[in-house]
Amino acid sequence: MKPCLSMPRGRLRPAMADTLDGLVRLLHDEAVRRYLCDDTVLPRETVAAMLARSEQLESHGLGLWVIEHMRECFAGIAGLQPVSAEAGAAPAMAGGVEPIIALNPRYWGHGLAGETLNALIRYARGSLGLSRLVAAVDQPNARSHRLIQRCGFTATDRTPGPANELVLYTLPLGEAEAPKS
Repeated sequence: MKPCLSMPRGRLRPAMADTLDGLVRLLHDEAVRRYLCDDTVLPRETVAAMLARSEQLESHGLGLWVIEHMRECFAGIAGLQPVSAEAGAAPAMAGGVEPIIALNPRYWGHGLAGETLNALIRYARGSLGLSRLVAAVDQPNARSHRLIQRCGFTATDRTPGPANELVLYTLPLGEAEAPKS
Protein backbone atom coordinates (compact mmCIF):
# COMPACT_ATOMS: atom_id res chain seq x y z
CA MET A 1 0.00 0.00 0.00
CA LYS A 2 1.13 3.55 -0.68
CA PRO A 3 2.19 5.48 2.40
CA CYS A 4 0.61 8.60 3.83
CA LEU A 5 2.67 11.62 2.78
CA SER A 6 3.07 14.58 5.10
CA MET A 7 2.79 18.23 4.13
CA PRO A 8 3.22 21.39 6.19
CA ARG A 9 -0.56 21.95 6.51
CA GLY A 10 -1.97 18.50 6.04
CA ARG A 11 -1.28 15.11 4.56
CA LEU A 12 -1.95 12.86 1.60
CA ARG A 13 -3.56 9.54 2.48
CA PRO A 14 -4.11 6.73 -0.02
CA ALA A 15 -7.50 6.94 -1.72
CA MET A 16 -9.83 4.04 -0.98
CA ALA A 17 -13.30 3.02 -2.10
CA ASP A 18 -14.77 5.33 0.59
CA THR A 19 -13.33 8.26 -1.41
CA LEU A 20 -15.84 7.79 -4.23
CA ASP A 21 -18.54 10.25 -3.08
CA GLY A 22 -16.04 13.05 -2.41
CA LEU A 23 -14.26 12.43 -5.70
CA VAL A 24 -17.51 12.48 -7.67
CA ARG A 25 -18.50 15.81 -6.05
CA LEU A 26 -15.04 17.26 -6.74
CA LEU A 27 -14.95 16.19 -10.39
CA HIS A 28 -18.49 17.46 -10.96
CA ASP A 29 -17.47 20.95 -9.83
CA GLU A 30 -17.48 23.09 -12.98
CA ALA A 31 -14.22 24.89 -12.11
CA VAL A 32 -12.38 21.63 -11.36
CA ARG A 33 -13.56 19.65 -14.36
CA ARG A 34 -12.86 22.52 -16.79
CA TYR A 35 -9.33 21.29 -17.52
CA LEU A 36 -8.96 18.07 -15.57
CA CYS A 37 -11.89 16.34 -17.28
CA ASP A 38 -11.99 18.48 -20.44
CA ASP A 39 -15.23 19.98 -19.07
CA THR A 40 -17.01 16.63 -19.17
CA VAL A 41 -19.26 15.51 -16.31
CA LEU A 42 -17.94 12.04 -15.60
CA PRO A 43 -20.52 9.40 -14.66
CA ARG A 44 -20.15 7.88 -11.19
CA GLU A 45 -19.14 4.58 -12.81
CA THR A 46 -16.23 6.27 -14.60
CA VAL A 47 -15.02 7.84 -11.35
CA ALA A 48 -15.32 4.44 -9.63
CA ALA A 49 -13.18 2.98 -12.42
CA MET A 50 -10.56 5.68 -11.72
CA LEU A 51 -10.40 4.51 -8.10
CA ALA A 52 -10.16 0.88 -9.22
CA ARG A 53 -7.29 1.81 -11.56
CA SER A 54 -5.59 3.54 -8.64
CA GLU A 55 -5.78 0.30 -6.64
CA GLN A 56 -4.19 -1.58 -9.57
CA LEU A 57 -1.28 0.88 -9.54
CA GLU A 58 -0.64 0.35 -5.79
CA SER A 59 1.96 -2.37 -6.40
CA HIS A 60 4.06 0.22 -8.28
CA GLY A 61 3.65 2.85 -5.55
CA LEU A 62 1.43 4.90 -7.86
CA GLY A 63 -2.23 5.87 -7.73
CA LEU A 64 -4.40 8.41 -5.96
CA TRP A 65 -4.20 10.09 -2.55
CA VAL A 66 -6.80 12.18 -0.73
CA ILE A 67 -5.55 15.67 0.09
CA GLU A 68 -6.41 16.38 3.72
CA HIS A 69 -5.95 19.97 4.84
CA MET A 70 -5.40 20.24 8.60
CA ARG A 71 -8.50 18.68 10.17
CA GLU A 72 -10.61 18.40 7.03
CA CYS A 73 -10.98 14.97 5.53
CA PHE A 74 -11.27 15.88 1.85
CA ALA A 75 -9.74 19.00 0.29
CA GLY A 76 -9.05 17.29 -3.03
CA ILE A 77 -7.26 14.46 -4.74
CA ALA A 78 -3.70 13.99 -5.93
CA GLY A 79 -1.93 11.22 -7.74
CA LEU A 80 1.00 9.83 -9.61
CA GLN A 81 0.08 7.83 -12.68
CA PRO A 82 1.46 6.68 -16.02
CA VAL A 83 1.05 9.41 -18.64
CA SER A 84 -2.26 9.72 -20.43
CA ALA A 85 -2.65 8.35 -23.95
CA GLU A 86 -2.75 11.87 -25.43
CA ALA A 87 0.44 13.01 -23.72
CA GLY A 88 2.13 9.62 -24.13
CA ALA A 89 2.08 10.07 -27.91
CA ALA A 90 4.79 12.72 -27.51
CA PRO A 91 8.27 11.12 -27.38
CA ALA A 92 9.37 13.25 -24.40
CA MET A 93 6.49 11.85 -22.35
CA ALA A 94 6.70 8.18 -23.33
CA GLY A 95 6.96 5.89 -20.34
CA GLY A 96 6.69 8.79 -17.90
CA VAL A 97 4.82 9.23 -14.66
CA GLU A 98 2.77 12.38 -14.18
CA PRO A 99 1.31 14.05 -11.12
CA ILE A 100 -2.32 15.10 -10.99
CA ILE A 101 -3.93 17.45 -8.50
CA ALA A 102 -7.57 18.45 -8.16
CA LEU A 103 -8.42 20.79 -5.30
CA ASN A 104 -11.72 22.03 -4.04
CA PRO A 105 -11.79 25.63 -5.37
CA ARG A 106 -12.05 27.07 -1.84
CA TYR A 107 -8.39 26.01 -1.39
CA TRP A 108 -7.15 27.64 -4.58
CA GLY A 109 -4.56 30.36 -4.14
CA HIS A 110 -3.47 29.32 -0.63
CA GLY A 111 -0.40 27.20 -1.44
CA LEU A 112 -1.97 23.78 -0.84
CA ALA A 113 -1.44 22.65 -4.44
CA GLY A 114 2.26 23.53 -4.15
CA GLU A 115 2.58 21.62 -0.88
CA THR A 116 0.84 18.66 -2.50
CA LEU A 117 3.00 18.67 -5.62
CA ASN A 118 6.18 18.99 -3.56
CA ALA A 119 5.11 15.98 -1.43
CA LEU A 120 4.54 13.95 -4.62
CA ILE A 121 7.93 15.03 -5.99
CA ARG A 122 9.73 14.02 -2.76
CA TYR A 123 7.96 10.66 -2.79
CA ALA A 124 8.72 10.04 -6.48
CA ARG A 125 12.39 10.95 -5.99
CA GLY A 126 12.97 9.20 -2.66
CA SER A 127 10.63 6.25 -2.20
CA LEU A 128 10.03 5.40 -5.85
CA GLY A 129 13.51 6.30 -7.11
CA LEU A 130 12.10 7.78 -10.32
CA SER A 131 14.53 9.68 -12.53
CA ARG A 132 11.93 12.15 -13.79
CA LEU A 133 8.32 13.27 -13.69
CA VAL A 134 6.41 14.62 -16.65
CA ALA A 135 3.26 16.71 -16.88
CA ALA A 136 0.75 17.78 -19.52
CA VAL A 137 -1.10 21.04 -18.86
CA ASP A 138 -3.91 22.49 -20.96
CA GLN A 139 -2.52 25.61 -22.63
CA PRO A 140 -5.12 28.02 -21.17
CA ASN A 141 -4.76 26.66 -17.58
CA ALA A 142 -2.62 29.52 -16.20
CA ARG A 143 -2.84 28.37 -12.55
CA SER A 144 -1.44 24.94 -13.35
CA HIS A 145 1.34 26.40 -15.49
CA ARG A 146 2.44 28.64 -12.61
CA LEU A 147 2.30 25.75 -10.13
CA ILE A 148 4.26 23.30 -12.27
CA GLN A 149 6.92 25.90 -13.11
CA ARG A 150 7.25 26.99 -9.45
CA CYS A 151 7.97 23.38 -8.55
CA GLY A 152 10.80 23.13 -11.08
CA PHE A 153 9.22 21.62 -14.19
CA THR A 154 10.42 22.90 -17.58
CA ALA A 155 8.28 23.11 -20.72
CA THR A 156 9.64 20.75 -23.37
CA ASP A 157 7.01 20.45 -26.11
CA ARG A 158 3.39 20.90 -27.14
CA THR A 159 0.87 18.40 -28.47
CA PRO A 160 -2.82 18.45 -29.36
CA GLY A 161 -5.13 17.42 -26.52
CA PRO A 162 -8.78 16.38 -26.41
CA ALA A 163 -10.03 19.92 -25.72
CA ASN A 164 -6.97 22.21 -25.78
CA GLU A 165 -3.37 22.14 -26.85
CA LEU A 166 -1.25 20.52 -24.12
CA VAL A 167 2.03 22.03 -22.92
CA LEU A 168 4.37 19.21 -21.94
CA TYR A 169 6.75 19.54 -19.00
CA THR A 170 9.52 17.47 -17.48
CA LEU A 171 11.25 17.50 -14.10
CA PRO A 172 14.51 15.56 -13.70
CA LEU A 173 14.61 13.95 -10.25
CA GLY A 174 18.34 13.27 -9.93
CA GLU A 175 20.36 15.03 -7.27
CA ALA A 176 18.80 18.34 -8.33
CA GLU A 177 17.98 21.14 -5.94
CA ALA A 178 14.77 20.64 -3.96
CA PRO A 179 11.67 22.20 -5.56
CA LYS A 180 10.40 25.54 -4.30
CA SER A 181 7.01 25.90 -2.60
